[in-house]
Amino acid sequence: MIALKKAFCNKEVYQTKEFSRWAYGNGLSSEEQYLIANYLDRSKKTVEAGTGGGRLLLEMSKLGFTSLYGFDYLPEFIEVAKQRDVDSNIDFQVQDATQLNYEDCSFDQILYLGQMISSIDDELGRLKALKEAYRILKVGGTALFSFLSFDSRLSSALYRPYVEYIRLLRKLRGSNRSIQYLPWLRFEKRPNLAALFDEGAHVYWYKLPEAYQLLTDVNFDVVAFGSRYQLSQGRIHESLTTLANEPIRGMLYFVCKK
Repeated sequence: MIALKKAFCNKEVYQTKEFSRWAYGNGLSSEEQYLIANYLDRSKKTVEAGTGGGRLLLEMSKLGFTSLYGFDYLPEFIEVAKQRDVDSNIDFQVQDATQLNYEDCSFDQILYLGQMISSIDDELGRLKALKEAYRILKVGGTALFSFLSFDSRLSSALYRPYVEYIRLLRKLRGSNRSIQYLPWLRFEKRPNLAALFDEGAHVYWYKLPEAYQLLTDVNFDVVAFGSRYQLSQGRIHESLTTLANEPIRGMLYFVCKK
């Protein structure tokens, strides 16, 4: 069996190779614009998990949202976010999504976008983060989630051969790591050569039914969902059955209630 190098965790990735992209980004994606316009209330108390440099909340502040909070586990990100929030309109804090110090039912709206759940290194940590998300949301509140999509990766003629290559490599190495854990292929838009050897930090890519089931297991009521493909067309589904005959492209997005 070929020995693997010590794992490089995602926290280290964000502290180093991906820091600038997540600290200094601007603007909203079309998917974010769709979700904000259709599911969020500007007057409601809102928190963003994994806020990075505060890009999303800063843009929401410009749109008239008045009660905004954000947290991230990297102090360096929160320092940048506070510097960018020149009017100090947003409450930024250093917190870990798996163990938050917010009280129960603190927020009307919670945003877990940027595929931040997928970047938590282990299954137990991801489950803890979702349970904490449920705990801090008020009854009747709205939760938005996004996940990396394994279905989308497998359907891509560009990425499918790589996934099969990694599957074979792990078989030869005797590794039992799930194929849904995949290495970062790029850092700051530059190729990550370590990915050819299945080394470095890995993120978890969800199958659509798996993500749906996980959210319902935590007691969220999933009211709408779709991939970037559906949201880019200005629509979203309410049933796995109606989505079954459509392509899954890009990230997965879920709208939930408590």
